[in-house]
Amino acid sequence: MVEPAPAPASKAHLLAGNPAFRALCVSRAVSFAGDGITTTALVLLVAPRNGPTGVALLLGANALPRLGGPLAGVLADRVPARRLMMRCELASALVIGLTALTLPPLLVLTALVAVAGILATIRNPAGRSLVPVMVAPADRAPANALFGLGRTLTLTVGPGMGGLLGAAPGGARTALAVDAVTFLVSALLLSGLPAIAPARDPAAVTGVWAEAGEGLRHVVANRRMLVLVLSLFLLVAFAAVDNVALVFLTGDVIHAGPAGYGLAAGAFGTGMLLASLACTRRVRGRRPIALLIVAVVATGAGTIVNGLAPVLAVVVVAQLVAGAGNAVENIAYDTVVQDLVPRPFLGRVFGTIGTAAQLGAAFAYAAGSFVVGVAGARATFVLAGAGTFSVLLLLVPALGHRKRATRPGRW
Repeated sequence: MVEPAPAPASKAHLLAGNPAFRALCVSRAVSFAGDGITTTALVLLVAPRNGPTGVALLLGANALPRLGGPLAGVLADRVPARRLMMRCELASALVIGLTALTLPPLLVLTALVAVAGILATIRNPAGRSLVPVMVAPADRAPANALFGLGRTLTLTVGPGMGGLLGAAPGGARTALAVDAVTFLVSALLLSGLPAIAPARDPAAVTGVWAEAGEGLRHVVANRRMLVLVLSLFLLVAFAAVDNVALVFLTGDVIHAGPAGYGLAAGAFGTGMLLASLACTRRVRGRRPIALLIVAVVATGAGTIVNGLAPVLAVVVVAQLVAGAGNAVENIAYDTVVQDLVPRPFLGRVFGTIGTAAQLGAAFAYAAGSFVVGVAGARATFVLAGAGTFSVLLLLVPALGHRKRATRPGRW
């Protein structure tokens, strides 16, 4: 199998001149939009049947497999990417299609959702590891912005479509059937990717656990990578407090009601979408660490303003800013990792980063509910924003000085 040469380093040709990368981006967007549809549809299905406990089990079953990122990264490094991602999409279509046909009781549904979470955990590092293979080094940041648009669709398009389809004839069955079709479409798009050789020599393959441990040792031994993983955990731990505190801020403090909460929550996803679109045009050739610092400042500022906001309009603007910062953080993190990490380790490092983000979110949900109960929603946002700014004390000393580059786009 032949590994393709990077695409031309012109942003005008990033998609037009690179049909394989275009197929990868569209496949991701379709698949992630389907994920948003399914999550919303299943919550709407389970809530009246099984109450809050059922919803918690469902969301936990989807999130828990994502803690196995280092193990999933092993597959991303040792299996040809096209084959791995296509099989994950086809298997996901089967799982979601089976769910649509049967609408099983809670325990069976939870098991099916866990399987879908495992498949998502496997395919994500594989896709992110392909970006530096398919585009030139100078185009990595705008390429990651395009690639990351799919992630924002989970927060913007997916929930709305899930709600509409859930209210349509057939309800959850219709929504889940649409998601199953999105996986089939995604697999079809991925079939157009070139045959890209796996990152690891098959002769060097040992065992899954041994290779996962090797990936973790690579992170720990590389000070910059270790700082990136720790800082991402902290940033998510502070930023994800928004998911806990926002409903209390808009409802109990500002008295904006359910509509106000929906508007404020939607503004975050809108900010992510607008920032991702802007980055496809504006960040080519820029240092990813500079983007990361700006993004952290925007996220922290938006979070603090949320806590100080006197009216809903200010909360909406703050949410837009925080969402934009979050999107640019994702783009910058992916670009820095792709610049720092040798390709044979990319899948495992991205898997480890995904696990760090999940752990940060879990910590935020637990700590956020406690802090809101003790200090109130406003204080929670201010503390979370201050904590976001404090992460710069970790990031800037470790990543702020660029080593002499060995080739364009590398540290």
